[in-house]
Amino acid sequence: MKHLAYLAGASALALISSVSAFAGETIHIQAEEPGSSVYIYAGLFDSVIEKATDLNVEIIPRGGSVANTALTSAGKTEFAFANNLPLKWGLEGILEFEGKPQLNNRLVLSGMQQTYLQTIAATDYVKKTGNTDVRSALTGDDAATVLVEPAGSLNPVVLDIFFKNAGTSLEDMRAKRKVAQVPSSQMGQRVQDGFANAYFGNGTIGNPDVAEVMLTEDMTFLKWNQEDLDGLAPYGFVPSAMPANSYEGQTEEVILPISLNDFIANKDVPDDIVYKVTKAIIENIETLSEANKGFASWDPEEYIQPKYQVIPLHPGAERYYRERGWLK
Repeated sequence: MKHLAYLAGASALALISSVSAFAGETIHIQAEEPGSSVYIYAGLFDSVIEKATDLNVEIIPRGGSVANTALTSAGKTEFAFANNLPLKWGLEGILEFEGKPQLNNRLVLSGMQQTYLQTIAATDYVKKTGNTDVRSALTGDDAATVLVEPAGSLNPVVLDIFFKNAGTSLEDMRAKRKVAQVPSSQMGQRVQDGFANAYFGNGTIGNPDVAEVMLTEDMTFLKWNQEDLDGLAPYGFVPSAMPANSYEGQTEEVILPISLNDFIANKDVPDDIVYKVTKAIIENIETLSEANKGFASWDPEEYIQPKYQVIPLHPGAERYYRERGWLK
């Protein structure tokens, strides 16, 4: 796997400031740190694209959804992976991008990972209080103490969105000692110690943070009411069913807000380049699945539909999807 040397701060931006020149038909994919699932996905895309096209690929092994949203919009990379939440925030110029809209991102592929907004509470707490939904459990008179990651993660931002829709805020609930922001490595121990009795966070099925918490205490998945699902929709979430038995002891499907792992391009990447990349990935899903079982459940036709498009579709990708008959 090749990657572009990537340095922090201004030197990094200077280093990749000219990647849109397409010298030698080389494209760059902004990923995340080595070892992350996104980095692994980028490596697999690299292999498939180079075998199926005349393009060369270089991976930038650093970044995250917020940074990748900004870098792609600014033309510092042709392609990138990003969660659809910051993509939506960037398009609207809200939250992390308040007053700084990111208008140049275009969707290429969507839904490689489905990330569920999972909220669980101790089963004893749920039975004692009768608080079976997220609103009552996290904001009611007998609210649980919920664990969420520290600032820098998307999770406290999303929790604050939820709280404000419910008439309070993350700051207010922290002041009431009903929110504890701790690293994921400490969450299981905090529940075991009785410091907290609920968890809030985004994760794929099998999220290790959720699994660890559920090993330390008998936990119940909380339900989302329609008002709160609707309140999250403008920020990029879409309701979807998490299948029964996704976790041990979870015997019924649960409707949860989900966000998606997307693959994006700058709007100025030529249509034929994006078409080649889209075609190469879609027509080699079997190869990707053999290399990483995470691709086995990916339904690219489903997740490219308009209801999941939080940013405009790149014309090169749209051309391919229309040829396949996936878009009307």
